Amino acid sequence: MSDYVEMLAYFGVSSAHPGGIELTKTMIEHIKPTPDARILDAGCGTGQTAAYLGNVGYQVEAIDTHPLMIEKANLRFEREDLPIRALQASIEHLPFPDASFSLLISESVLSFTELPAALAEIKRVLTPGSQLIANEAVLKAPLTQEELAVVRDFYGFHSLFSLEEWKEQLIAAGFRDIRILSFDEHMVQEEPTEMELSEQIPSSLYDTLQTHYDLIQAHQDHLSHILFECTV
Repeated sequence: MSDYVEMLAYFGVSSAHPGGIELTKTMIEHIKPTPDARILDAGCGTGQTAAYLGNVGYQVEAIDTHPLMIEKANLRFEREDLPIRALQASIEHLPFPDASFSLLISESVLSFTELPAALAEIKRVLTPGSQLIANEAVLKAPLTQEELAVVRDFYGFHSLFSLEEWKEQLIAAGFRDIRILSFDEHMVQEEPTEMELSEQIPSSLYDTLQTHYDLIQAHQDHLSHILFECTV
């Protein structure tokens, strides 16, 4: 697991994805899931999105791979008296039966996965005609091979695609009706307003946080994010 992901876990960053919880709320208002929708928050982090969905009345399941994220998510769910329990699992191996969900949300997660396996599992657990919504990193202009290697190694990305390459991957996996809901000009955003800091944070992770800001600033003409919706 990359130092970047460790940093997010120890700092308890609740809105690490571009646009934060406000973009998530806007997205939910846009797609208007039916009241009986069963939603999977795949890569839930500290549980902010799952808690929001639960508080507005949706049935929600949540998974993450990082045990500290799961711990913080479950503490959030307990504090907010929500019937949600985050499970430790990866998107490549989802612990749910076929056709379990009518909506899957993934916020800054798929780039960290073995994408073909992740998309196959997502398709498996979604009911026919249901939706995947994802907020992901995208290359809006090419990086040199050296720059690409630095970015991928730092964040732990398995892949870093252009907009067209994302579409190709989704189509190859059998998704359809791909719609780009947001394509921001850059990934620079305000510092997250909500963190749940661990009692002891390794000092090296403060350097990791600074490196993150430095990389985003240095590559603001190359790195962006997309919010896309597609159908099984």
